Amino acid sequence: MNEFAAKLNTSKYVFVSTSTLRWCMTRFVEFRISSALGLAALLLAILAINPSMLFAQNRDVDTDKDGLSDFHESFKHLTDPRNPDSDGDGTPDGDWLERREYQYTIRSIVQVLRPVTPEYLNDDYQDARVLDETDRYVELEVIHYPFNEVAETISANENWREDAKALGKWIEPGPSNDWTPEMQKELVAKLKATGINVDTLNDKQLVEQASRWLCDHAKHEDGFTSFVTAWDESGNPYVPDALLDSAKRGMSQKNREIKDQFEREVSAAGMFKHQQRGSCTSSAIYLNGCLKALGIPTRTILCIPIIDAGDEREMAMLNNIQQMAVRQHLKTSLKPLKNSWSSHTFNEVYVGCRWRRLNYHRLGQGIYDKNLYGLITHVATVNDWADAKAHETIGMRQKREKPLDNFGGNNPYSTVSLRDQVGEHCQLKLPEPTPAKPHLVEKIYWTDDEALPKSIRENCERRGRFGLIAVVSGCGDRNEFRSFLAEANLHVSLVPLADADKPTLKIAFDPGCFWLGNGTAYIYVPFVGDDRRELVKDIEYKFQPRSDKLETGWTLKDELVATRKKDFDH
Repeated sequence: MNEFAAKLNTSKYVFVSTSTLRWCMTRFVEFRISSALGLAALLLAILAINPSMLFAQNRDVDTDKDGLSDFHESFKHLTDPRNPDSDGDGTPDGDWLERREYQYTIRSIVQVLRPVTPEYLNDDYQDARVLDETDRYVELEVIHYPFNEVAETISANENWREDAKALGKWIEPGPSNDWTPEMQKELVAKLKATGINVDTLNDKQLVEQASRWLCDHAKHEDGFTSFVTAWDESGNPYVPDALLDSAKRGMSQKNREIKDQFEREVSAAGMFKHQQRGSCTSSAIYLNGCLKALGIPTRTILCIPIIDAGDEREMAMLNNIQQMAVRQHLKTSLKPLKNSWSSHTFNEVYVGCRWRRLNYHRLGQGIYDKNLYGLITHVATVNDWADAKAHETIGMRQKREKPLDNFGGNNPYSTVSLRDQVGEHCQLKLPEPTPAKPHLVEKIYWTDDEALPKSIRENCERRGRFGLIAVVSGCGDRNEFRSFLAEANLHVSLVPLADADKPTLKIAFDPGCFWLGNGTAYIYVPFVGDDRRELVKDIEYKFQPRSDKLETGWTLKDELVATRKKDFDH
């Protein structure tokens, strides 16, 4: 029976596939059960295979019965999957606090406008529980595991077509995932023509190759209907009356009827036909429908940044992060998001008998990524975007200039608490902070100065930017300069040299607006509000960057003086 038991245990942290089940039963018959021992072994084998595993998402084995799956103990919590109390302190590993003791974690409490789906939020990257909820928002406590090892475990399933039948819900078409047999046939033929044979590839190969082809097939164009579209009982898209003004503005800009826009933004079949897709949400709808058409169980997830970068109170919370490298990483990733509306919609696919994240064509997208808000929180999972009913909440909020809610910034969420923790038994090698050195400000120009590179000057003119451009050397690459800006004091004083009665102007470097090449950056220093109104023509101002810390400060090559010679609009 050893071979039989070994086969059952080959995938201790994933569901047992139908092919494995068939192998086990066929192999067992060969033993010709003739003893009580053999019968007992058969009963144990049957009990070990929970039929519900064949239908549920990641219904993993929990060998030590501590409430944490073997998979999560091995790759997420880093506890012992065969010991219910890894550190022997009398508290099981599954306890809400105990599970963090072998890991580095970041805990947040966040209030999120619906859609929120708590039943899906305990995943491979985070633990989450509901603390409070109203008819408008849900308050979540989320434990993030930024340095988990989940992505390293992605494997293929050669028998995925048969196993996927148990997840039929995640393959069927829907209002936005509206694939048809005709579209399916055309898609398979187009893939085959480029060397992607759907019939011979395993699930991992198919997802990686097909998702890349699909992203190349449909070109990106900004849209406007993702969060204002509803679907009627027959599955037809429409824009509710309360949101029509928003849609009409978009139609006017595109010179396109709303029906045509639906086909290019919230219909998987339409986007495949027109070879066009919109925002991240639109792209997720497109991939959701097309991958379902290929037989890959697929769904859509909505994630938000760890904080709203447009809320100064929340940005200040980043100082609660004690690990300096993590704090640098988050500040660098989040500062450019100030005043922007930020969330990300992408996909999960069932690959290798497990739900895996797919960000456009990147299989295994993690939560700790400088190119994805630094750290993300998973808030919703839906089979079809129509299920999110985003028009009822996010769509309605977007149309108001001053939303009637308690969120602190532009976004439909607010983090109210944030801190990190290195577990008592954590043995991870955590990232080291990037040393930041003072950067040399060599010159300053007005945004309309002819001495500026033409491309920068024209960009400022086109975007209505007014102020100074500082030329800074020793910046390294883009990531290094962003790390510096995340830690540096960005404030600048313009001090009148001869006219003591004139006010000192308080301005600041804009960390989200710079041009970088060969280690030299041109960074924008905008004049807005009182600073622009109080700027006086023909007066000499001394340019003085402020530095709180020498290691993250600014130095000047020479004394820099700014004098506005040209007329300007106050």
